[in-house]
Amino acid sequence: MFKEGTCPKCRETIQVPEDRETILCMYCGQEIRVDEVLGKKKQFDIVRYGECYNRAMLDMKDMIRTCEDPVKRFKKDSYEGEFERFHSSHREMYEAIAFVYQNDEQPDRWLQKLADLFVSEAKSALESCKNKGKKNQLQLDMNLMLGVYLIPSIRKYPAKFSEQFADCIVTTWNRELKASVGKSSFDDIESGFHKKLCYITTAVCESIGKGLDCYELTLLKQYRDEHLEMTQEGHELVEDYYNIAPTIVKRIEKRSERDQIYGALYQNYILPCVEMIEEKKYDACREQYEKMVLELKAEYIS
Repeated sequence: MFKEGTCPKCRETIQVPEDRETILCMYCGQEIRVDEVLGKKKQFDIVRYGECYNRAMLDMKDMIRTCEDPVKRFKKDSYEGEFERFHSSHREMYEAIAFVYQNDEQPDRWLQKLADLFVSEAKSALESCKNKGKKNQLQLDMNLMLGVYLIPSIRKYPAKFSEQFADCIVTTWNRELKASVGKSSFDDIESGFHKKLCYITTAVCESIGKGLDCYELTLLKQYRDEHLEMTQEGHELVEDYYNIAPTIVKRIEKRSERDQIYGALYQNYILPCVEMIEEKKYDACREQYEKMVLELKAEYIS
């Protein structure tokens, strides 16, 4: 006979057989006790609560301390593996957060407290940097770690707190650190790599009303694949572009004058590159392409 109850791990409503001692939750995949699902186990485990509370707090603090050059790992050939390692290494932290969230009298305040702690650690790390260049680089590294690893990882974890916790962190981070980190998912980021998108050119063309199959995009992709990628120097330029372009587009999208920015990029870089390709001036196009990458990096990354 089946009865309805609530998974103690992810808080989803599930049907369970009364004659079983344990089952696997169909939502989170965790082994759970049937008596806990049916609410028969009422005694509060204060020891486990304390352990989970401390584990979650410590792990969130350590995440800032161990943020080292995430840009090197954020590449199309390695991102999926790096993300999976990050997600797996923090699973116990998510389980600890879930337990406290399920048992705390004010679970919303608990999530905000964790977010505040995380951001406070980041601010302390930045304040300890006396060199302006190193301080700027550290914030960029932390922004990247947050945007492409932590937030997508939290959202991937199958629990009711996940989306709320991601919102808490992103909102607090952007407010306190004057940043503009978005709430991305792993699928969003990974699909961008696999589609081999010309991020900036695509954003520009969409802004001025051109489709994804427009002449400019098609020609520039062909130039990238048949000319730039054929040399070591060109390949490195393309790799540099793909490492920074998603961040640049996200930051441009936050600007109120984004349409003007995209319009200027179209006139100053995309149209000249198209004309050079049409005239078979491939080296001149590469120089123009490189100039665009360097200037955008100086404006939106450095």
